[in-house]
Amino acid sequence: MFRNWMDTTFESLKDPHYRILWLGTSLAFLAFSMSWIVQGVVAFEITGKNGQVGVVALGMGVSTIVTAPFGGVIADRVSKRKLLLIGQGLTAVNFTGVGVLIVLDMITIPLLVFSTFVMGLVFSFIAPARQAWIGVLLKGPRLGNGIALQQVAMTATRILGPGMAAALIAVSVIGSGGAYLFMGLLLAIVVATLAKMPPSPAPPRDPKSTALSGLSDGARHVKSRPRLALLTMSFIATVVFGFSYQVILPGYLHNVHGRETSDMGLLLVVSGVAGLVATMAVANRAGSAAAWPLLLIGAAVLGLGLIGLGMAPTFGLSLALMLVIGAGASVFQLLNSALVMQESDPAYYGRVMSLTMMAWGFNSLAGLPFGLLADGIGEQGTLAAMGAGVLVITALTAVLRGFARRSEPEPIAIANPASDRFAT
Repeated sequence: MFRNWMDTTFESLKDPHYRILWLGTSLAFLAFSMSWIVQGVVAFEITGKNGQVGVVALGMGVSTIVTAPFGGVIADRVSKRKLLLIGQGLTAVNFTGVGVLIVLDMITIPLLVFSTFVMGLVFSFIAPARQAWIGVLLKGPRLGNGIALQQVAMTATRILGPGMAAALIAVSVIGSGGAYLFMGLLLAIVVATLAKMPPSPAPPRDPKSTALSGLSDGARHVKSRPRLALLTMSFIATVVFGFSYQVILPGYLHNVHGRETSDMGLLLVVSGVAGLVATMAVANRAGSAAAWPLLLIGAAVLGLGLIGLGMAPTFGLSLALMLVIGAGASVFQLLNSALVMQESDPAYYGRVMSLTMMAWGFNSLAGLPFGLLADGIGEQGTLAAMGAGVLVITALTAVLRGFARRSEPEPIAIANPASDRFAT
């Protein structure tokens, strides 16, 4: 039984090219998960304001929202390998530059905002390219499994990333500057792994097609598939309300529980452990009929966990509730990604994923109003409001799914390798 579970859960890693891509993706996720912790700690220590942590996140939000749709168009038009090599290389330079500025005691809030702006710009192109490349490398049932394993890697780095970031920051001779330099090194290794991948030729396209027409085609594709449109919209809304809590955590720890802001790493490690266990448990269900119900359950668990965190009287209970939040968030994100790929035509992978990527741009933009709200009514009330928002979104999604099912038949498989299109 265990051997069968291992075979089905890690099926897609049997593909050698996907295995290399997965390794590089895992290291990139590790660097990005560290960056969210380090940039928040640096911003809060400079100013002592939740709102300024949100301002730093604003840079990534603005650039992601503006460029993410075009990132998907480009991902569907050019070599995905080349796009990833350039993007990850720029990110390595970005992290290294910020690290040097911190070491030289020259870092400021505007410079941190510029750094996150560049990160959002690059992420808008490499994220849909990476996701679309999986759709090229894997076919049939392996596709859903490949998406699930990418989410498993992301969840695992949520355990390692915060812990590593907190550990590096805690060592005085390393600090936040050394943490940024380490993140730059990780991205340099990612570039080296991508260099081992075979060339990925640009897909054929209509020479009369423009970036704007490609963007319009992608929007029409999503609109023409009610379940895909629902998945996209509900993902954006849930990410805005349910994943913005990290902006509040430094102030929550300091003002509510009297803890050091570096303890944010401990909270996120606990969340990551729960998320890893949960994603491993559902990784082999990503292409099954249970995916939709599990997605809704995951979102509801996330909302309830945030409400509980807002009411937690002790730090110990906060740690326990992070287990709930981590499990719910990871299950929701994993199954949403798998279902989006299932509902999309392969020719539109990049553009569809770029629309879901906009969720993280709106998430970054939401950091400022949520941070200001926390400064006004307190961190606990803000967390409870976030959780309530997630529950409302989940309920609406469940209702609207019923209408979508009646207007569009369910797909019978993850993909049809013969036609490279999804069967309905």
